[in-house]
Amino acid sequence: MGNASNWVLSGLVALMGLAGLFVAARGGHSMPYWGGLVFFFFAVLFVFYMIKRGFDHAEHHNSH
Repeated sequence: MGNASNWVLSGLVALMGLAGLFVAARGGHSMPYWGGLVFFFFAVLFVFYMIKRGFDHAEHHNSH
């Protein structure tokens, strides 16, 4: 994937993570609450992974 598509994908996942927080806020203490929190957690991990991948890619190109 190109650099622009990584930004778009990360932005969409971040928006879905925020949607997960809204689901958790409206879910009370049932399955939607925990599902929304888990979805948000995985969205944050994915965005951090994409940041790491971008830095690794830049470092690889700067070293050669």
